[in-house]
Amino acid sequence: MQTFKNVLTITTLILALAGTALAQLPDPGMTVDQSRTALVITDPQNDFLSPDGVAWGVVGKNVEDNKTIENLDRLFAAAKEAGMPVFVSPHYYYPTDHGWRFEGALERLMHNIGMFDREGALSLHEFEGSGADWLPRYKKYIEDGETIVVNPHKVYGPETNDLVLQLRKRGIDKVILAGMSANLCTESHMRELMEQGFEVAVVSDATAAAIIPDGDGYAAAMTNFRFIASTVWNTGQAVSNIENAVQVAQVQHRTIEVDGLEIFYREAGSRTNPTVLLLHGFPTSSHMFRDLMPELAGKYHVIAPDYPGFGNSAMPLVTEFDYTFDRLADIVGRFAEQLELDTYSLYVMDYGAPVGFRLAAANPEKIQSIVIQNGNAYDEGLREFWDPIKTYWKKRSDENADALRGLLTLDATKWQYLTGVRNPDAISPDNWDHVQPRLDRPGNNEIQLALFYDYGSNPPLYKAWQKYFREHQPPTLIVWGANDPIFPAEGAHPYKRDLEDLEFHILDTGHFALEEDGGLIAELMLSFLDRKVTAAHAKTNYAQR
Repeated sequence: MQTFKNVLTITTLILALAGTALAQLPDPGMTVDQSRTALVITDPQNDFLSPDGVAWGVVGKNVEDNKTIENLDRLFAAAKEAGMPVFVSPHYYYPTDHGWRFEGALERLMHNIGMFDREGALSLHEFEGSGADWLPRYKKYIEDGETIVVNPHKVYGPETNDLVLQLRKRGIDKVILAGMSANLCTESHMRELMEQGFEVAVVSDATAAAIIPDGDGYAAAMTNFRFIASTVWNTGQAVSNIENAVQVAQVQHRTIEVDGLEIFYREAGSRTNPTVLLLHGFPTSSHMFRDLMPELAGKYHVIAPDYPGFGNSAMPLVTEFDYTFDRLADIVGRFAEQLELDTYSLYVMDYGAPVGFRLAAANPEKIQSIVIQNGNAYDEGLREFWDPIKTYWKKRSDENADALRGLLTLDATKWQYLTGVRNPDAISPDNWDHVQPRLDRPGNNEIQLALFYDYGSNPPLYKAWQKYFREHQPPTLIVWGANDPIFPAEGAHPYKRDLEDLEFHILDTGHFALEEDGGLIAELMLSFLDRKVTAAHAKTNYAQR
């Protein structure tokens, strides 16, 4: 008897502890990233959602209580406004499906009452307005030529259709899920998508279920959604998260004080995603990344500062600030620290290379990958263009400085943008209209001459940077404008000696490759970063949960 009491006491304690644990289920949440998230709606059809539908008698009250019809409309509208992909997973039965030899309880009921019946897979005869047709108010969303209507699921889940394939083919790994019916098709889709490695947020009031004497389908679904899904939202939360994702993808323009200097920077994308730190060249600024950043922001947190003396950052005179590459790297490093960029990928171009490689060599643990675009780290890359600058390195005289002032004129700026491009008409004059007025500011020529001189501090560091490449082997993507007279392709090939995990692309364009091949570079970067950075980032996030 005492043994039985002890067992009963232990069992009661275990159940109490289990109840406490379940009451404290974690909510992993889900961040909506524009390019990785889709809205998936199950069965937005008349048989479920119309008072004339065959299932209305058992689902109608729950549909009305939840305002399911209105909430689904809100989700459709928000996704369309945001440009978010929308998928519909419908339920259809054809005459051949009625030949099944065995069925589950609800399958048999659906077949008996003719739910979702169509004349055939290739026939729309009498489909319009039938129970299998869409609820009329949703047709403007579903039949807009953009919504992906996948093959019908035959029982409850997407195992019997092509939903997962269609999502994967579009790079989607996060799903906002709603539709009918909560404990049947919606829950089955949630379970299979979770099993397939998707993040799933279920919208609790944009679904409904049958409530009958045998059970409350909606209550059952809500329990399982909470236990299994990444998170459960109401429609207001879902719409807000969709709208916020659009705002996050927009480039923001900000300033921060670093070592007493106002540093301007552009930022886009969610901070929960891997960071890409974009480092500009001469004579431009973060302006050179204005079109690239929105392309990356759906999946990555992208950030691009202007160095002191460039763009919209502070411009202390040469008597007030030490314009050296060591000091620029120091400012950018402190900038990254203040913004709590603990790890990041680098995009380095022109001056961005000596700045970025200083950061990487000093803090290799912070570097997840590197994208190199016409940025030098080898002696082979400094050819004829550099001869007068090398003369200045040898003798810092007024005469040698004056010989370089021509590089700071409007003609020289246009030359940098236009030389080597396939189609000069494709290069916007907004570039030199942005750059030249900043070069022409009083005192800026002296700043640029100081950096021309200090560029001579970079070649002695090449061996140290090459050692960093060999020892740490950062995954690297090279996208190099082949026709660049400043940093010609001869400077790109030597990276192959030291980097093993290297993807190498020589492009038929000039110095500012983004101006002519920005779309291609964005595609190459997304593919590279997805494979080299995102997978590791996802594993880290999962382990932290």
